[in-house]
Amino acid sequence: MTFVESLLQTKRAPVRPHRRAYHRAYLSNLLAGNFHVPLVVVEAPPGYGKTTLLSAVAHRPNAQVAWLALDAADATLNTFIADVCAALYRLPIVTDYHILNPNDIRPAVQFVVSGMRGLDIETLVLDNFETVADAPTVNALIEQTAADLPPPMQIIVATQRPPLFKRTIRGRVARLDITEADLRFDPEDVVRYFAQVARYDISGDEAGLIVERTGGQAAAVNLAVQIAHGLPSYLRINFEALLAPTRESVLVQLLREFLRRLPFPFDASVRLLKDGDLTTPAGYELHQALAAANCLVHTLDDDQTLVVHPLLRELSKHL
Repeated sequence: MTFVESLLQTKRAPVRPHRRAYHRAYLSNLLAGNFHVPLVVVEAPPGYGKTTLLSAVAHRPNAQVAWLALDAADATLNTFIADVCAALYRLPIVTDYHILNPNDIRPAVQFVVSGMRGLDIETLVLDNFETVADAPTVNALIEQTAADLPPPMQIIVATQRPPLFKRTIRGRVARLDITEADLRFDPEDVVRYFAQVARYDISGDEAGLIVERTGGQAAAVNLAVQIAHGLPSYLRINFEALLAPTRESVLVQLLREFLRRLPFPFDASVRLLKDGDLTTPAGYELHQALAAANCLVHTLDDDQTLVVHPLLRELSKHL
């Protein structure tokens, strides 16, 4: 597979749910109980588990889901529609798609609605919507498409910041908002996460400390869980020391500690992460190990294509 083919595949394919991922039933139930709501917005900063939640949606048994990871180019109507249609029909993305008038979104709305109806697509997932959050035409298109969708069809938007359609007052379509507060781990979640994924028992006080020091951010809690993975419970982790308050991000502290536990030289791992090159054998092997541990690297269903979380690239700068 060429680099371009791999890039297009990562835009149109959901990441694969990891066997170490912790799925909270109340979030799944919240979505399942609102299947009739045509528009869902999952809004939170990086690392709160938006993509993990939506990958579980995409991999529900017998689910008919189209997936598109957006980027800045999708802020223009023609590129956006080309990419959405490619996701719906699972076709190569047409880069010279220039037939729509940005001043008239009705044909574009019809493209999406008819495509979803004709293909029996129940859910269109748009990840990384923050890249088009300020594009008026795309936002108007999403709102109008959701208004025209017959139930139980649904658009789910994942974004780091509020889309333009959410900031307007009119609110022409019923919407479910899932926010950072909904995605944040509480102490009970953390106790269950450690027990289920790491087979490591922690106390309520330890869980409370982890939530306090991490803010309940999914990526940070997950890193703490991965550090405990495979460790007998009688070998106690000093969470007070592990999560000691410093000027440094708790995520950087946890990532550094996690890297020290991998079967790779620490300095070499840091250098490879800073370089971010997956094309070299060493770089690919390290990122595969991170994906196997569910540490900010995902795979697609082919189990070979790696999708690096942008948060890992950002954290790597500070190691």
